[in-house]
Amino acid sequence: MRRWTKREITKLRERMAEQGRDLHEIASEIRTQTGGSMLRAYRLAAGYSQPQVVDRFLDTAPEAVMDQTLLSRLEGFPGPGARAPRAAQVITFASIFNATPLRLLTPDALDLLPSHERATLIRCGAAIGPPIPLTDSGAPSSGVSPQPRLMPSADLERQVEMAARRALRFSADVEGSNVGPETIAQLQDEVARLAGAYPQRPLSELLGDLAELQDVAFRLLDGRQRPSETTDLYLLAGVLSGMLAKASHDLGSPHAALAQASTAYVCADNIGHDGLRAWTSGLRSLIAYWAGRGNESVRYAQQGAHAAASTRGTASVWLAAQEARGWAILGDAEKARAAIDQAKDARDAVQPDELDQLGGIMTFSLPRQQYYVADAQVWLPDQEHEAARAAEEAIAAYQAASPEERSFSDEAGAHTDLALARANQEDVDAAVTALQPVLELPVEQRIGGIVASVMRVHRTLNTPRLRTAAQTRAVQLEIEAYSRTSAGAALPPGR
Repeated sequence: MRRWTKREITKLRERMAEQGRDLHEIASEIRTQTGGSMLRAYRLAAGYSQPQVVDRFLDTAPEAVMDQTLLSRLEGFPGPGARAPRAAQVITFASIFNATPLRLLTPDALDLLPSHERATLIRCGAAIGPPIPLTDSGAPSSGVSPQPRLMPSADLERQVEMAARRALRFSADVEGSNVGPETIAQLQDEVARLAGAYPQRPLSELLGDLAELQDVAFRLLDGRQRPSETTDLYLLAGVLSGMLAKASHDLGSPHAALAQASTAYVCADNIGHDGLRAWTSGLRSLIAYWAGRGNESVRYAQQGAHAAASTRGTASVWLAAQEARGWAILGDAEKARAAIDQAKDARDAVQPDELDQLGGIMTFSLPRQQYYVADAQVWLPDQEHEAARAAEEAIAAYQAASPEERSFSDEAGAHTDLALARANQEDVDAAVTALQPVLELPVEQRIGGIVASVMRVHRTLNTPRLRTAAQTRAVQLEIEAYSRTSAGAALPPGR
């Protein structure tokens, strides 16, 4: 195979881009024509130099070690003098190139990795990307798989975007309004009602009230009032913005979710409220986690740790548990387990704060913590039994919990984790049984995180060792039908 010049590779890349080829096709052709590893081919297909990739790697994973010499050795794998990449490194490279981790390794290269690293990449690959469509024969099709329909209807999308724009305008120009203690008390009662209802009722019943109350809080702040009342209003406006951020995320609108989360953080900063700072950091970490951006999820969780240490509300437990989930989808079992232990220690030191007193979505209950443990362990190789046990404990904890601690979304998450653990144990029948309560949820409760969790089961069932099981095709088709209609479709026009 002749040696290609940089100019020739650039010409090939540009010609294929003009033809409408995607990055994956370009990388595959570059490797076919020039040889070398898939990692190198993806870098060349993206038009990056090695120093540029090193910079992007360190921006994505600031705690990691990477330089040009190491990158050269990783790109040379599995050739002589090369270095085998760790799973966490491959996952970070995949996020840079917007690819699934396994695309960056040929089958032969994957087989040469240590067994634990190989198992981690195979397992964590199911946490990212759309499901693979099936042909009539039940085999994976070769076509590009469509993304599940998570975006809300046009009316709903306009509503969450309008709320996000109001939040952004407010962030740029915050003032105050005349308001008395009775008005604030009424607003506090309404906020507590919505916080308690959020984990238990569909968004179709809550979104209109959330947006309206946020507007009320902003108008009350749009003038002058006593300092103590200003503090109360900022806290309530921040909590409402945080709940709208979660709602936007649940309805598949990440742009609006991040805008609302930023406004919640502005409110927390204006009054120096560490509890709300910590809670908002946990929310940002959650949004990044479900987007498959593990490094970003970890970074947000760690950023909130300082604020959490000042308050010791349950947000401190949430941050550690959320960090564990981030490390898990990055394939770092040691750091995931350390974060799980940190969450347990934080639970022992909890002193409920103002947000915990609101309850519902604003507090991090013990059953929810147990669900997060399962959600982290399910991505760690050789942890199938532990993940199944943690998921069963979370399900049992929710079933035994008081009504105010119940959460249809997190209970569904625990069921999907149990299904994943059973699938990883190659017990398809048990996986289907565990998933059934989730597949029976009504449309209005099929929020983004639930649909994403179910899709993870779909991808895991599509692995070669499970694909031929009698129940696999039937449940995959059921999952695909389930994912086509999400919670946004349940909202009435104009809501």
